Amino acid sequence: MELDKYKKWMEAAQQFQSETFWNKIFDTPKAGTPLTPAKMSEMIPKCDLYETDEDLIAEIELPGISKDSLQITVQQQLLTITGEFNTLKEKHRYHLKERPHHPFKKEVTLPYPIKVKKVRSALRNGILLIAMPFSMDDVETIPIEFNYPAAE
Repeated sequence: MELDKYKKWMEAAQQFQSETFWNKIFDTPKAGTPLTPAKMSEMIPKCDLYETDEDLIAEIELPGISKDSLQITVQQQLLTITGEFNTLKEKHRYHLKERPHHPFKKEVTLPYPIKVKKVRSALRNGILLIAMPFSMDDVETIPIEFNYPAAE
């Protein structure tokens, strides 16, 4: 009986030692594998979303982006930021190119309905700050009925 438990434990432990297991968990490319534009767009830009007493605040890292190349939309409870990282310089011979050069689309699901007409944004030092006043008035609590008639 104890030997069976030990065998199961050893099988599980061997699974955790496998590089493929951890790559699946973290979805990381193997060393030397170039990141595809799709993978880069998932990773960039980074975003924090937090709330104050009146606002949901989104802080998005956008180094080198001008405000003219950004579009911010809110539809229902989905914040979408689109733009393009333009870092590639023509007529240059790169020896190292790590900064991204591609369009991006970042979507953030918001936890509350917001007052779209009162949203404010600013781009400072490579950080896009979006302040979104939220309204708990639009959140409805649905009562649960315990005496629901049985379906026939």
